[in-house]
Amino acid sequence: MSPDLASPILLSLIAGQSPPPPRPNTLCEQPIFEAADVPATIGTLQLSHWSNFLDLYPDQAFASQLRGALQHGVKLGYDGPLRHNARLDVTNLPMDSDDVHHLRREIEARLAEGRLRHVTDPASIQLVCSPVGVVPKPHSDKRRTIYHLSHPRKPGPRLPSINDGINTSFVTIHYESLDAIMDFIREHPSASLWKADLEDAFRHVIVAESDARLMGIHFDSQYFQECALAFGGRSSPFLFNLFAEFLHWLASFALQAVSPSSTSHSDVSHYLDDFFGASDTTAAAATPIQVLSLSAAALGFKLSHKKTVWDTTKLEILGIELDSVAQTASITQQRRQRILQLCSRIVKRGRASLLELQQVAGHLQFVTRVAPHGRAFLRRLYDAIRSHYKAPFGRRISKATRAELLWWIDTLQAWDGMSLLQPSPLIIEHVWTDASKRSIGGHLGSMASPSAAFSKELSRRHRQKDIRFLEALAVLEALRIFAPLWSGPRRVVIHVDNENVEYGLRKGSIRDPQTQALFREIFALCLRQHIDLPPAPFVSASGLSSPAAFLLWNGLASSTRARSTTVCFDFASFAASRRCHPFPSSETLLIEWVAAQHLANKTYGTVKRDLAIIKSWHIDLGLSTVVFDSERLARVVRGLKRVVGAPLPVAKLAITLPLLRQLLRALPTVCPSPHNRRMFRAAFCLAFACFLRSGELTWEAQNTDNMLTVGSVCFASDRSFATITIPASKTDPFRQGATLTAPAVLLSTCAVTALDVVCRSRPSSAPLFILEDSKPFDRSCFVDTLRRCLAASGIDPLAYSGHSFRRGAATWAASNGVDNDTIRGLGRWRSDCFRRYIDKSATDRAATTKAALYTNATAPLSLDTVAWRDI
Repeated sequence: MSPDLASPILLSLIAGQSPPPPRPNTLCEQPIFEAADVPATIGTLQLSHWSNFLDLYPDQAFASQLRGALQHGVKLGYDGPLRHNARLDVTNLPMDSDDVHHLRREIEARLAEGRLRHVTDPASIQLVCSPVGVVPKPHSDKRRTIYHLSHPRKPGPRLPSINDGINTSFVTIHYESLDAIMDFIREHPSASLWKADLEDAFRHVIVAESDARLMGIHFDSQYFQECALAFGGRSSPFLFNLFAEFLHWLASFALQAVSPSSTSHSDVSHYLDDFFGASDTTAAAATPIQVLSLSAAALGFKLSHKKTVWDTTKLEILGIELDSVAQTASITQQRRQRILQLCSRIVKRGRASLLELQQVAGHLQFVTRVAPHGRAFLRRLYDAIRSHYKAPFGRRISKATRAELLWWIDTLQAWDGMSLLQPSPLIIEHVWTDASKRSIGGHLGSMASPSAAFSKELSRRHRQKDIRFLEALAVLEALRIFAPLWSGPRRVVIHVDNENVEYGLRKGSIRDPQTQALFREIFALCLRQHIDLPPAPFVSASGLSSPAAFLLWNGLASSTRARSTTVCFDFASFAASRRCHPFPSSETLLIEWVAAQHLANKTYGTVKRDLAIIKSWHIDLGLSTVVFDSERLARVVRGLKRVVGAPLPVAKLAITLPLLRQLLRALPTVCPSPHNRRMFRAAFCLAFACFLRSGELTWEAQNTDNMLTVGSVCFASDRSFATITIPASKTDPFRQGATLTAPAVLLSTCAVTALDVVCRSRPSSAPLFILEDSKPFDRSCFVDTLRRCLAASGIDPLAYSGHSFRRGAATWAASNGVDNDTIRGLGRWRSDCFRRYIDKSATDRAATTKAALYTNATAPLSLDTVAWRDI
């Protein structure tokens, strides 16, 4: 979409809305333009498209800088001897034939775009040339052209590089972390993730004509002048990020305008040209991408289609793989190997350049988002970086830096690279430790009834050491002994009586070098065993022993708890806006919350469900639930029902035996694959024969716990029937399973015959139903095929669903005179709710009414007839 089309749409979208606050990284200590300058070329970012949006920005000082840069071109921030001197004689970076071919094509493309200019007389404009080269793009087989604007590294008698003359105010950026999206995933399990990348990011920003001469290159005996920001320029990231920050602000503005709730989507995040975020399961997953694409188009940017991803629960962002369903964050294998290679090379050589240390520190800084304990082992690396500024081209590393790098190498080799985003707040282990000059000891669990304990006499070499060291040694020994007793990730509260050690465990470091060495071992163990060491106040709310908390947590299914987290977070946010405590809730707070839900267009059923969830959390926390029985609250909820109504669920029609027969006839016309046709035939027949729900037949690739296997089917020796063992169902909360029987019949709809076909010559562990190319037999595919069969039979498919087989089996059984108890048993119903499933035609209902009311039509009038009220 062109800016001319996108701008009016975006302006109408944000009209009348309150703009977000200003973005960080937008302070320009020096002007980034000169009013006497002109842009070196015409780019895609035009002031006419930006002007209306810049008028809305809260910080007009920053908006003025962008206006000037768009109108006059951006300055590189250079102030040095090359301002008035030329440099034409340079040697390009080494390139093979493929690199040279890539560079030629790149130059041709940039010349055609107008972002690169041919210079016929370089001396007249005092062109400053720097070496040009080609480098591989990370995690890709593509190449990137880079200008070596840091040449020469060692000036000597030569003029210094362009980058040496860049003002430091044009360099500093505080990059955004993954904190915002990771916090949102914690609060919104199964959130939908998205990311997008801007095409030709730096090349959108056009430099001023006076600075374009500083970015010259010499290639194939010709001189060229760059007209846009280039890779290799020291100020390029800072200058581009100013424009990216405004795009970020505008996209956030638009997303805020279209979001039904402040918690529907996470805040937009960006790292230079990479944008990312998440959406709640109740929100439209494509909305953030649509809003970002519209905002980018309105300003003249363009998203890369190949790098745009949305509506997924697992996504790699900046080398970190986030999984909102499993609630994990992991470093990718490629990043792990890259870090190991960098660290190992430095350790092996015993020396490093400033650039190498900065690369390692940058990679490890991102790893600490997955491994927070690792932050304690970056201090020596940062110290080394500061000292290397005095000798940037290489010097020996200190013993402390080497020890820190070795810790990372050992940890990354032993650790699986995964961190739990949301450990259970109720599954907590308490470890108590103590130390003296002669021994250390500790126990697991409460002091009254510990589940495990240890005591160990210290060796003579430790007895004279500081008590801080001995207390930390007790913690390390306790974790080594108790960790094997725990299955799965754990939050562990360490109780120590030494304030220095307690502070060190919380912050990750301590001044004493010997104690710090123990902390390294403690945190490495925590990473390998997925142990989280939170501060004690976070976990004190449960007020239960570990075994009791474990049982309490498992009193609800994990899926139920996952769905409840978002509701309680939203309720807590609402309470905070009212300056109230959410737990325990007051009657007034709950009533006001119901009113707020009504204003947010929530349905009656949603509000009732959410109230039940908030009550459940009160039960978990041991708080009184009397307020939920309030008659005043009940009347408010009833008022909501009267105002918005409580729509009845749309009833789906029944699939009876004649209709099943028709579906099987239509199956070959809608399912060309013989394999898939056999699978759907067996599934349709089995669903009818055993009163099955669609969820009891189908399975998803992400969850195979309820999947039927070939081993789930057992045939009678004479093939007169088959038994099917279902591992779990809707009415089986404790997952005990159920065994059903399908009879063999001499009909085309026989489930036993159809099952025999799909089970023949297949291993018992194989999925009973699986589609061609090993695709999962999921619900959407099952319902889609069912509806296509109905359409092929000339029947409206929208009136039917996967539940129609179960409903049809009950209806067909009733029409054949089967009694209610038998139907209840066949369908595994525990109540009489199945009666609503039995469909009777208008003719049947009319006959029943006629028989009940008009059979004795000639009876005489008798005023003495017994009334119902007298019975």
